[in-house]
Amino acid sequence: MLDLVIKRGRIVDGTGAQERTADIAVKQGRIAEIGSISEPAHRTIDADGLIVTPGWIDVHTHYDAQVTWDPWLDASFVSGVTTAIFGNCGVGLAPVRPQDHALLIEFMEGVEEISADALRAGLKWNWESFSDYLDALEPMERSFDVGALVPHGPLRLWAMGERVQTEKCAKGEELGAMRDELARALEAGAFGMATSRTPLHRSLAGAATPDCFVEEDELLALAEVIEAQGAYLQMVPNGSIGENPEELRREMALLERIVDETGVDVHLLSFQPDNDPDYYREQIAIMDRLNTKVSATTQFAGRSPGALLNFLSANPFMHTPTFERIASSLPVEQWLEELARPEVKASILAEENRPDTLGSMLSGALDRVFDLGDELNYEPDLDQCLARRAEREGLEMREFTYDALLATGDTPRIWATFVNYAKGSLDAVGEALGYDSAIVAASDAGAHMLTVVDASMNSFMLSHWVRDRKRGPRMALEQVVHLMTQKPARSIGLQDRGVLAPGLKADINVIDLDALKIHLPHFESDLPAGARRLMQDVTGYRATIVSGEVTRENDKATGALPGRLVRRA
Repeated sequence: MLDLVIKRGRIVDGTGAQERTADIAVKQGRIAEIGSISEPAHRTIDADGLIVTPGWIDVHTHYDAQVTWDPWLDASFVSGVTTAIFGNCGVGLAPVRPQDHALLIEFMEGVEEISADALRAGLKWNWESFSDYLDALEPMERSFDVGALVPHGPLRLWAMGERVQTEKCAKGEELGAMRDELARALEAGAFGMATSRTPLHRSLAGAATPDCFVEEDELLALAEVIEAQGAYLQMVPNGSIGENPEELRREMALLERIVDETGVDVHLLSFQPDNDPDYYREQIAIMDRLNTKVSATTQFAGRSPGALLNFLSANPFMHTPTFERIASSLPVEQWLEELARPEVKASILAEENRPDTLGSMLSGALDRVFDLGDELNYEPDLDQCLARRAEREGLEMREFTYDALLATGDTPRIWATFVNYAKGSLDAVGEALGYDSAIVAASDAGAHMLTVVDASMNSFMLSHWVRDRKRGPRMALEQVVHLMTQKPARSIGLQDRGVLAPGLKADINVIDLDALKIHLPHFESDLPAGARRLMQDVTGYRATIVSGEVTRENDKATGALPGRLVRRA
C-alpha cells in the first residue's frame, strides 16, 4: 500500500516543462510514481484544480543561530520552503574558540540584525570546530531540511585571533589552519564557504567583518580547497548594494580570476543598485559566461529587498535626541502612545538624526518610501512615494511621514526600497531572472529581524509574477517554479530533490494559486529572552510535504517534523 497519493493535481515538475494533470504516489519518503494511480494509499489528497510543485529550495538564509534552538523556522515554513541553506554572507557561529563567542554575537547582531539578547539566551555553544557544529545540529527534528555553508569571517577569526582585523591575507601556519579546518568542514557535509566583501557589513561597534578586505591570495588558497571537495564559494561583492560602482567591476574581475585559476563553482549575490542601474546586465552576463566553465549561479531577489519602517523598529527619526530618549527610557509597549503626543511629535520634527546613522540615511531617502497598503503592493508607482504624496497634499514631507508611521502602528507596511527598484518598477528583476545563471534567492530568512520579512519571497513569485502583475509582463508558472526548485537544488549539488519524478525525495507543495495570499507583517516576541521579530503569514498552501510527511495542511502545522540536517554528499 502507498503512503500518500495526491490526486488530479496540476503538476509543475520543476524542470520547466509544461504543466500536466496527473496523480503522484509517495512511498517511504520518495515519489513512487506519477500518472494515473489506482493503488490504495493510507492518505489521499484531492488536488483537483491545485498546482503541485516540488518544495522550494532557499539557498540564501541566515538561520545559523535559530537552527540550534528552533525546530520550526516559521518564517520559511509558512511559505512552502522544504530545504534551506544558511551561513551565507560570511557571518555565522562556527568554527569558534570560547573566547570569541561574544565577538561573533556582535557581528551577527550588527550584520544580520539578530538580537544579541536572543543570541546570548539561545545559543548553547556546544561546539568549537565546524564539524562539531554540524554534529550539534544533527539530532534535532525539524519542519524542513537545512544545510550549512562555512562562514569565512569566523573561519579567519578562529585561525588568526586578534590579527584578523589587521592582516588581510593569511599566510603560513594561519592559512594552513584555515585550509585544514575548511577541508574538515566540507568533508563533514558543509556545502561550501561564504564570504562577504561589502564594507556595509559591520558590527554594531562599527568593525568591518573579518573577511571584508581579504586579499586575493587567501581567496585563491581557500577556493582550491572548495574546488577539491566539489563544493561552492558564495560571495557578496563590494559594491553590490551601490557602495561603489567601480569597485563592483573590480570585484567581478576578481571573481573571474578565481574561477579561471581554481575551477571553483560560485554563487554571487547580485542586485540592481540605484546608483548604477544598468550594470546588473553586464554582471549577470559575466556569470553566464562563467557558467560555461563551472557551475556559476547568480542569486537574485524576486522583489526589492527593502526595509519595513516602523516606530517600533527602524525609521527616519530613530536617531533624533527625543526618539532615542524614549527608546532608552520606556518599554516598547509604550512608545506609540508617547510618540502620538503633539509635543513629542513637535520636538522630534524639530530635531535632526545623529550623522552617519540609519535614521539619517532613511530621512534622506523619503522619495523611495511607500505605503504598501493593506494588500501589500510591492510594485508601486513612483508617484505613490510618501514624498510625492506629501507634495500633492501640500504637506511637509517629514510630518507626512511621521503621521504615516503613527497610522500603521504595530503593523509595519511603510516600505523603503534600496535595490532592485532603481527605475520605479520590477522590470529589472524580471529581466535578470531570465538569464541562464539566475535563480530566485536572497530571502535573508532568519536575519534582519525587525526590518525585512522576505522569507515569503517564493510565495510572492507566484502571487505577483505569475498571477497578479499589472505593470509589465508576467512570468510563466513553469519558469518561476524552475527558478525555485530544480535550478537552485542543482546549483548546490543536491540531486535528490527539486523535481517531481519517481525515485526522488517527496518534498512537495500543493497550492491553491487563486487563494494564495501574503499577509501584512506583524511583530512577535517569541525569540529567546522575549526578543521581538517581524513575521509574515502566508495562506493558500493546501499541503506542504517533506520526505513524504504532511507538515502543513490548510495553512496549519500538523506537528510532523521530518526535516533533518542535510550534509553534502
